[in-house]
Amino acid sequence: MSLPSATLIASVRRFLGDHPPFSRMAATELEQLAAKLELVYFADGEGIVAPADGVPAACWIIRQGIVEAQPVGAPPAGEGGEPPADALLQLTPGELFPAGALLAQRAVGSIYRARGDVFCWRLNRADFDALTQQSPVFLDFSRRGLAALLDLSREALQASVAAQATQSRAMDQPLAEVMRAEPLSCSRSESLRIVFEQMEARGVGSIIVLGDSPQPAVAGILTRQDVLGRVVLAGRSLDTPVGEVMSSPVRCLRETDSIADAMLLMAERGIRHVPVIDGAGALAGIVTERDLFVLQRRGLRQIGDAIRRARHVAALRQAAHDIREWSLALVAQGVAPGFITRIISRLNDQLTSRLLVLLADARGIDLQTVCWIALGSEGREEQTIATDQDNGLIIGPGCQSSREALLAFGEAVNRELDACGFPLCEGGIMAGRPACCLELPAWIARFDDWIARGDPPSLLNAAIFFDFRAIHGDFSLADALARKVRAGARATPRFLKQMSDNALVNRPPRDFAGGWLEPWLGTPQDEIDLKMQGTVPFVDGARVLALAHGIEATGTVPRLEGLGALGVITGAEIRGWIDAFQFLQSLRLRAQQRNGRIARRANRVSLASLSDLDRRVLKEAFRQARKLQQRLAVDYP
Repeated sequence: MSLPSATLIASVRRFLGDHPPFSRMAATELEQLAAKLELVYFADGEGIVAPADGVPAACWIIRQGIVEAQPVGAPPAGEGGEPPADALLQLTPGELFPAGALLAQRAVGSIYRARGDVFCWRLNRADFDALTQQSPVFLDFSRRGLAALLDLSREALQASVAAQATQSRAMDQPLAEVMRAEPLSCSRSESLRIVFEQMEARGVGSIIVLGDSPQPAVAGILTRQDVLGRVVLAGRSLDTPVGEVMSSPVRCLRETDSIADAMLLMAERGIRHVPVIDGAGALAGIVTERDLFVLQRRGLRQIGDAIRRARHVAALRQAAHDIREWSLALVAQGVAPGFITRIISRLNDQLTSRLLVLLADARGIDLQTVCWIALGSEGREEQTIATDQDNGLIIGPGCQSSREALLAFGEAVNRELDACGFPLCEGGIMAGRPACCLELPAWIARFDDWIARGDPPSLLNAAIFFDFRAIHGDFSLADALARKVRAGARATPRFLKQMSDNALVNRPPRDFAGGWLEPWLGTPQDEIDLKMQGTVPFVDGARVLALAHGIEATGTVPRLEGLGALGVITGAEIRGWIDAFQFLQSLRLRAQQRNGRIARRANRVSLASLSDLDRRVLKEAFRQARKLQQRLAVDYP
């Protein structure tokens, strides 16, 4: 066989260079690969590789056409002899297969066939093995699949905002890489005079107070913000030991914790300084709000401060606007979607809590005798930028306010949340409505009724209400409700079956590669609802499985992680579902950044607007959604 010409090799190299992982490989590696490929034609329906072949003899790279993979054990063929579309994975030009089987030296788990006329490049097994040893990029891609594609997608997004790159940090970066190496510290007995002199000389805004052995290394902290209220206004002598005015106890993080952990802690506690300890518990450094938040002029601490200082609703409206603007900046910089949705939810929690306090004080409501709960996406800590409000109020046995007063209070909170940019729930799931402002026994009875009925309205309510989380007030009320509800659902297999059936209603779109020209040409039918067709299958599936196995978490990712920890589902499968869900959340956030808060457009994306890489990851994410739904169909036939 004659060697391919230099012109042909260059053509192959150019094509491969547009598709991962080849686009990331060294030029010499790509050149050598292109020289070893052989172009092969397959007619419509012709088999390419199957489990009966044993260990595959080659790796295939699609040059033109569509290859369908039908998993062994897929649902039987329907009318016309074709398997259901959900059982098929469609591979398009630039994709390679079956890398996993070649790496593991095993037979494939699917039957690969040509769909229409197909041209593939053939790379024999020996050359595949040699390439995995030569190219770390190719090996990593072959091993990790979807995870590797997600890394490339995030890198591409961050590269698109390179002008802001110097202002952003990787959220998973360990604190050891950003903290101050030598924090200022002192003993409890040090006088305020000496402490202030040291802080002034070093030009720092805080000092760590160390405890005496065997007490913890960090006993407290004093910041510049503490001085006015605790020293000046309190009339303290400068000879006072710092131990008498320090903040204690102090929440510390470890060197191995991430920037995301520090940001979330600062948002949750309303603090600006976080001491960092080493593995032995000794002080190792300190990170500050200034170290971490240089994303835009109005930072996280300023937003949190504005919420805590708010004395009227107008200030909270501005804070809500700032939360959305700050979140948009995070989206633009490619920050992990899981972190963005958690930080949005926690800031919205703070805003809601402050609003509750303001309105409760004005109306004489004792918030410690009730519990405000968040439902739906806020209950899961998965709020995106465009979100409405779903909430309720649990009335405790010691509440002295009348139900009419509590309903009026709930309605007022709902109106003000609407003014802050959280639209009223179209379904009326709000604390100001009688059905969502109930005493604890009535709440329990309502959940019991849904579980007993299992009709469509009950299942719709369960999909929203089962994700509740306490926001403010007597948290023990929400805890009691949660224990009762989870036990009731788990003890009713019929209800879990009905919820499983309901979770199969919202399906991801049929593999859009089946008409692979449409997305590239941008026809009017190429829009996808990333919420209903994308994230909802994961949310609903995770909820059913979590209830069935007694997992207490309300968030989709924690629920899936809990299933993995119990060994209910393999780690690789869980990782694929989580990666796919997070990618879809990322696309939703980007769509909301682009589309604004228009309800009918907020979660929709045109395939033609996506890069080739994102279309490829999106297709794999939909496949993972189908796998999760297939798991439900098997568990609840």
